[in-house]
Amino acid sequence: MITHIGNNKTVKEVFDMATDGKLIVDKSYQRRSIWTDKDKIRLIETILLKYIVPQLFFWQAETDPDNGTTTTHIVDGQQRINAIIDFINNKFSLKSKYLLEDSIKNSYGDKKFSELPDEIRTDIWTYKLYIMDISNNATETDIRKMFSRLNLTEYSLNDQERRSSLSGEFDILSKGLAEDDFWARNDLFKVSDIKRMKDIEFCAALVLLYKKGIIDQTDQAALNKAYEDLSTNYDDKENDKNAVLQAMEKMTMFLNSDISRRFAKRKSQLYTLFSVIFYYDREGTIINNITAENLDKFIELYNAFKNDANIEQDLTDMEKDIYNSLKKYKLASSEGINKQVNRKIRLDVIKEFLFRDPDSDTIDAYESLLPKMLAVADQQQEELDLDD
Repeated sequence: MITHIGNNKTVKEVFDMATDGKLIVDKSYQRRSIWTDKDKIRLIETILLKYIVPQLFFWQAETDPDNGTTTTHIVDGQQRINAIIDFINNKFSLKSKYLLEDSIKNSYGDKKFSELPDEIRTDIWTYKLYIMDISNNATETDIRKMFSRLNLTEYSLNDQERRSSLSGEFDILSKGLAEDDFWARNDLFKVSDIKRMKDIEFCAALVLLYKKGIIDQTDQAALNKAYEDLSTNYDDKENDKNAVLQAMEKMTMFLNSDISRRFAKRKSQLYTLFSVIFYYDREGTIINNITAENLDKFIELYNAFKNDANIEQDLTDMEKDIYNSLKKYKLASSEGINKQVNRKIRLDVIKEFLFRDPDSDTIDAYESLLPKMLAVADQQQEELDLDD
């Protein structure tokens, strides 16, 4: 039977536990430690007002038999603890725009911990946090179940959070890929994505893309199966990891312009670009600067495309072929984006454009189509403005 005891600890006690390495976060079941500045500042404001901070859950996981020192895991509350520690270490200030109470804003707005009056810093050190201590007779499985239930009271766990709560080798690989600085460097995931583990889910989908090619992911079945089948004895783990990392390195060549980075922020388009890289890796085709330039030209056409544009009668036969390919791509990017058939359509259209023969007669058609599309778009906008 799991036993637990409620008590409280001062901020100083928790701070010392964390800085001494006696209080740790087990990332295998915790939510991502991503809080915005506003989240952190509002928590410190709560402490300054001497209001109650939500209860923290600790697990006394291991005790050293030689010296009796216990290592405690944070089951729930890592964001709160990290915010408090970061504030004490002067890593952020209390930005006035995020403070709610005028009294706090007027007295402490835009100040760091070291800039607060002595008596206020003392109040923070002695502020009591409410702790639920779970004894060491609980197993890691018990803790995972408890963590999941704790978060159900905040908001329901999504599919990826449920999968990650089970951990396993496939999950470890997906998390490791998501932590690569490639994603932050290219600003491909929002803070909300990271909080809800959507970055890990995307990386898991990339592993499946490499292993199985384009598959249908209109539901969670494929990812659920991978998490189950590859939780242990994942023999291809290092090979799959290296393949995805190499694809991310090649993707950097694609994402060398503002227009391509904006295009890739939409995950269906980013998935398509990775599909291109994996496809041509298997074909032995090299991605180079010309390929990247062609991508930018494709995106310009894609952005200019309007489904309801009355343009086809003004196009040459070759321009019509390109325009109809864009129409297919646009439709496959707006409806059923995770269907296998639509993913394949996007791959087929874009790879034909990116790797076209530089000596082909279609080059002039690509170059002449864009101004025609932009002219029609401008005309439509003028008509809308007149209607207003």
